[in-house]
Amino acid sequence: MRTSSRRSQFVSGGISLFCTTVMLTGGASIAAAQQGRGRGAQRPAAPAAQPPAPQPQVSAMAIRVVGPGLGANGSELRPFNESPGTTVALAIVAPRGNGIVQIDSHASQVDALSDDKGQSLLEEGRIGSFPKIAEDGSAAIVEVEVRARPSTGAATLSVQGSIAMTMAGGAKPVRVANVRLVEGQALKVGTASMTIGDVSTDEDSTKITFGLTRTVLNTIREVRFFDAKNTAIEARRTGSGYMNEKAELQYSAKTKDKAVAIEFEIWQNLRTVKTPFNVQAGLGVAAGGRTSETSEAPAASKSGSARTADASAAPAPPPVITPGEGADSVENVIKQMQTAALAGKGAQVLSVIYPTERATYAQGVVMALAFLPMGSIGGGEKAVEPLQKELDVFFDKHHLKPPFVREPSDLFKDVDLPAFVSDAMLFLKSHVKKGDKPADALPVPSGRPENVSVTGDAAVATLSSKEIKFSKVSGRWFIRLE
Repeated sequence: MRTSSRRSQFVSGGISLFCTTVMLTGGASIAAAQQGRGRGAQRPAAPAAQPPAPQPQVSAMAIRVVGPGLGANGSELRPFNESPGTTVALAIVAPRGNGIVQIDSHASQVDALSDDKGQSLLEEGRIGSFPKIAEDGSAAIVEVEVRARPSTGAATLSVQGSIAMTMAGGAKPVRVANVRLVEGQALKVGTASMTIGDVSTDEDSTKITFGLTRTVLNTIREVRFFDAKNTAIEARRTGSGYMNEKAELQYSAKTKDKAVAIEFEIWQNLRTVKTPFNVQAGLGVAAGGRTSETSEAPAASKSGSARTADASAAPAPPPVITPGEGADSVENVIKQMQTAALAGKGAQVLSVIYPTERATYAQGVVMALAFLPMGSIGGGEKAVEPLQKELDVFFDKHHLKPPFVREPSDLFKDVDLPAFVSDAMLFLKSHVKKGDKPADALPVPSGRPENVSVTGDAAVATLSSKEIKFSKVSGRWFIRLE
């Protein structure tokens, strides 16, 4: 395991769709009924109305406009190494006493995005797949992404939509005493179970990996360590991540003690919310955010909203594809992915993935590999160490260096993507447990598309009870990772 981001979305549901799952919690506090006075049966009064829970505040904090690239296919040389389009970064600040636990990119939505010239820029509008959340849950950043760009002379953008997230109404510490820092050590945190995974010690600190479930991971706000005298040990979170329901949490503590007390601060009173936003942003990012209930924000000043130079009024063209890419039907996209993955033919797997999302898919494959040692924890150190060393050699061969949870364009800067995916599929197949099917170990969709619905150049199908999207480019179909 070699990750270093606080909340990361990895391979899930057979294909790296990089989605976040919102934990649903139910229940609400009801005020005690007041009892009336007087003779006879007492008639309880209606429950007192509860004030609405405070909503997070949303504002614009950055804007990026990228024009077409240069060179081969117009993509060899790309500004900021990004695809053409417009991105608005939104800052989300939790109400006082609350924390942001998760952001569900799939359940979030962009309803409108337009410039001050009246042009809609909503083409392929979506909430980005990599929201970032502060360690203490006090704030988060999400990105609104569209393929279109502002009109020439436009000064500001207006963005409307809603952010789906899990919020917590506070946190509670749960301490576990005398935890032995050895691999395989089991511990109970309230009703949750965890296992100590990899433990390594250097000159003055110990690196500890906790094996747990994704559900439990998402309830942990902070972890603190204490020595035998109950003195706090300096520690920092170095990584976390999950694949399906398996998860890992990594900490580095400045101690060589073999046994410590560990205090887990657990999020409490989880609730799901969908916060509407309606923000304006210019190059000065002058206009603040507002929820749908607030008044209209003032127009940005001329000095704070410089014009977007050389921004084309026309939306960005679809990606250029080469002969042999894509498939002639949605069904054949899935069939080719499955067949090519089993055969270790990375180029054929990538050729039916939407061109601008291939590096994102490859990042999901990296994470599938990085999590392989988690499945060997039950076999002890003898099972984990050889596999980890084998993985380190594999990553070195393909010039892949941790942290793996960073922008795909940076992660794969010097990597032959088809060669990597080819070798990765073969590596995953070679480490399938006895009795398991090789196809189940590969990060590609399983089964056949059902309930296929085609609308122009877009399609939706169901695979293993999950909704998958497809796009047609130049008459050929590609799977989307949205």
